[in-house]
Amino acid sequence: MTPADAPTAPPTKRPRRKPSRLKRALGVLAVIAVFGLLAIFDTTYLTPEEFRRLNPPAFNPETYARDTFPKLGARVAKSATDVTELAPAIKRDLDAAGKRYGQDLGSGNYSFPLKASGTISEVDDDFALVDVDGVPKGTAVRIPLGAAVNGSPIRDCTGTIAFGDFAGQTDYQSVSNQFKLRIQQDVLAKLDRETLKGKRVEVEGCWNTGGPPDSFIIQPTTITVAS
Repeated sequence: MTPADAPTAPPTKRPRRKPSRLKRALGVLAVIAVFGLLAIFDTTYLTPEEFRRLNPPAFNPETYARDTFPKLGARVAKSATDVTELAPAIKRDLDAAGKRYGQDLGSGNYSFPLKASGTISEVDDDFALVDVDGVPKGTAVRIPLGAAVNGSPIRDCTGTIAFGDFAGQTDYQSVSNQFKLRIQQDVLAKLDRETLKGKRVEVEGCWNTGGPPDSFIIQPTTITVAS
């Protein structure tokens, strides 16, 4: 075999050079930069007021009741019917009186803003009994004291607070409970119960039907005691 006929060796492949760590790092940084620019151009900036509107704080029934109770008191003062007018109207026709003077709660019950003037004849741990001239015979007018403040008349009587205003039944009931605390703290706590008997008072507040007949238990928004 001549040298010319001898097989030639295949060409040697040159090994690929792996990219350096620096190049890989630069590539990663470039990708990050691209996505960063995209994020910047796609970002919406909000003013503090816009942010608060889009992210309202969690509902706080205590704060709601504290802010709303004075407003309810003002509405009651404007729309309250004197018990000397309301009591005989209810005795004649509850539904007619409810439609004229109150808020329909459904199932034949109503809530009323009302007022009364009279003399405190009895005081115990639960109620102050008010003798009111001009109401039908056998009618009792009482102001609840302490734990006797129950139900939801304050929430219901003006017609300005509805179930749909809240996220659910829990918040709706919590507001009612907080209104009762406001009555105890802002109205009843100012009374001197030891000297209340025999005093003339004027009371404005709310009352719901469904309790004892001929009995008006007024949840007070204001009580004025004559000196």
